[in-house]
Amino acid sequence: MSQKKVNVANFNVVFLEEKDEAPLLKYFDSIVVPAFQSGIKKDNKDAELFFMNVEVVEDSEGEYVLVGYVVKKTVLEVKSDVDEKGNLIEKDEKYPSAPYSTFAIYLKNHRMVYVLNQKGSPNIKSFSGLTKHVFAEYIRNYNHDVGDKSKYLPYPSINIVGLPMRSSIEDALKQVSKVTKLTLRFYPLNGDQEFGEMFGDLIKDLRSAANAKNGELMLRSPKSISGIINIVEQSAGTVKPIIDVEYADKTKGTIKEDQISEKMDIEFPGKNVVEMDQVISKGKEIQSISYTSRGNQEIYNEHKSKIIKFLPKK
Repeated sequence: MSQKKVNVANFNVVFLEEKDEAPLLKYFDSIVVPAFQSGIKKDNKDAELFFMNVEVVEDSEGEYVLVGYVVKKTVLEVKSDVDEKGNLIEKDEKYPSAPYSTFAIYLKNHRMVYVLNQKGSPNIKSFSGLTKHVFAEYIRNYNHDVGDKSKYLPYPSINIVGLPMRSSIEDALKQVSKVTKLTLRFYPLNGDQEFGEMFGDLIKDLRSAANAKNGELMLRSPKSISGIINIVEQSAGTVKPIIDVEYADKTKGTIKEDQISEKMDIEFPGKNVVEMDQVISKGKEIQSISYTSRGNQEIYNEHKSKIIKFLPKK
């Protein structure tokens, strides 16, 4: 058995059409899969990031999942070591390396699990940056080649947000003397109800009235810590929470989404390589992965034919 670090997130992708916001699955066959499989790479300092073996699979319950790997190809430099006598010695050695992470996006509700395979594996922030880069490059290249503006593909709003975990929120606020500000940054959603069920369609209506794609709601000097915990927990990855705090010694700090999102260590069979079906099944055991809104279910049913065409032929 091997223990891997796992992130749970909301893979929120909305395509910004001229007059509307279209869900991920509407462009699943024309943008999403072709972009993931395009081979477009992203230079990241001393490493090269790219997607590998991205495909659609059917799980044991007959639901469709988009799976693949994020690979970080790099060269490890060894400049020093300790010899058998305990002395520091100089070295000048280079070793090619390609640590990777595994992802599984459940297309029914676009929740995802992200598994870091080893130390040095690309984190979920790297996955988010690579996704934005690859989608933008793919669409830019396509629109350049097609020439006709009436056939242009729309660009996406991509927000990959960790699902907040109540225990993590409580731990982050445990040593806090007071909260000076709670900011909730919102963005176009892919079939989810705006801000869970707390605000219903209020935020969507406000964005629509103001013709704004993004925005934020700010609460200054909130007094109820338990109320803040409930708000952030119920947001369920549909906003990016930012909590400005002050500690007992008067120092100030900021608690962001990645500090309170759902992370866990999960044991998988084998030593190093994790089988994709194990990632999918372990992910579905996580409670926050299983929730599907009515809007997500309707979108999934409407566009299922665009998913099925990518299933491996038997």
